[in-house]
Amino acid sequence: MDQLKRIVVIGCSGCGALAARTLKKLNPSLHVTIIREQKEIGLLTRCATPYICCGNVMVESSYKDDDIFIKQGIQLVNVKAVGIDRKEKKVTTADGKTYPYDKLVLATGAKPITLPVSGVTLPGAFSLRTSDDAINILHWMNSKRVKNVVLIGAGAIGIEVAYLTSRHGVKVILVEMFEHVMQGILDTDMSEEVEAYIREQGVDLRLNQKVKAIKGEKEVEKIVLSSNEEINAEMVIISAGTGPNSELAEKAGLEMGELGLKVDNYLRTSDPDIYAGGDLIQYQSYITGKPILGQLRPNAVIGGRIIAKNILGYEVKFPPLLNSFATKFFDKSIAGTGITEAEAKRENIDAISVTQSSASKHSMMREKKPYTVKLVFNKKSEKIIGGQIVSDDELPVKHIDMIALAIRCGLSASDMTTLRCAGQPELSSDPGVEPISLAAEKAFQDFVRKNPKK
Repeated sequence: MDQLKRIVVIGCSGCGALAARTLKKLNPSLHVTIIREQKEIGLLTRCATPYICCGNVMVESSYKDDDIFIKQGIQLVNVKAVGIDRKEKKVTTADGKTYPYDKLVLATGAKPITLPVSGVTLPGAFSLRTSDDAINILHWMNSKRVKNVVLIGAGAIGIEVAYLTSRHGVKVILVEMFEHVMQGILDTDMSEEVEAYIREQGVDLRLNQKVKAIKGEKEVEKIVLSSNEEINAEMVIISAGTGPNSELAEKAGLEMGELGLKVDNYLRTSDPDIYAGGDLIQYQSYITGKPILGQLRPNAVIGGRIIAKNILGYEVKFPPLLNSFATKFFDKSIAGTGITEAEAKRENIDAISVTQSSASKHSMMREKKPYTVKLVFNKKSEKIIGGQIVSDDELPVKHIDMIALAIRCGLSASDMTTLRCAGQPELSSDPGVEPISLAAEKAFQDFVRKNPKK
């Protein structure tokens, strides 16, 4: 560590920015350089992009400006990195300059998946990833006085964009190739509750449909579904997921995994002097042990901090991933963690699930709203492995963090029956009908019936 002087970070979002800033906090004498795209400024909260594209928040309020880096003495380079020389330990940028490093951090993030259909390059067809994307979407919506928009993909981001867009009086057609919205992160029973609500709010939800083509003479005019139905639209927003932006890593000869750049438990790549995190890497599932992607900001932020500590020799492990998420559609809040009952079945995990409904506040409170919790347990170990929440109130959604912690702590159904939450009429469910402990009670009783004490 005595020879550690120069750190280069490629990428300036959640992982890269936090790695650089944490390094300087822990060791101000280090020379830290961030290399980022030409137009990139400050630190963007990508979670804000759906809100920017619909005019709910301003770009400026979504950025932390460059002062946060400059005050720490971090060097900023706004030229794209185009090559890594691992032998000479230097990074080359598009202008031909080189930046030597003792340790390198790769935080190049992800890029939107491009649909293999005709018309995706027509004006009026957008992907949403950067603040520029968001601004372009908002400008198009306003300048073209858009009345009909097709959103492709009903994952967490697609759901948010659908809700925010429809608030502007625009007719929204939400197209999803799978049988249910958020399939893979919600079970069917929970998805169906969300779908019913989406339709109640006037969104035209098309499930089990793919977009076959986007049509228009000079700009988007209509889309063609796999059923051959044609739908008029002045705008298309594609939210079909993202893939790791791994070109630089692959070019450098770093070992790739099935889904992204391969790292160890300390976020080191196959080159011990190069670390990586965020949307670029392949994670390990906490439940199955198999490779998964973890393209969520909390994973990137925690990863950046861990990388900084490990570069400095602290040897902090990045825990296997639960991929907790939360999203919102009008007044409906949706969250999940761990694996679903359906995924457990696919992984040959013998599981049981229990569902419990309750209210967000005590029964006498007029503002109380319904919410539903679903818990998934491993039948053999009786430990919790997943949880989902659908609520008409925002407060219960934070309970997903409690469920995630229970999974990490290896709590059983019996353990969770003793859960004691803080109770207050305006802030919580009635302790007598607290849904997580009641759901755990159902599971406990199920286990007792199958394995009674003699």
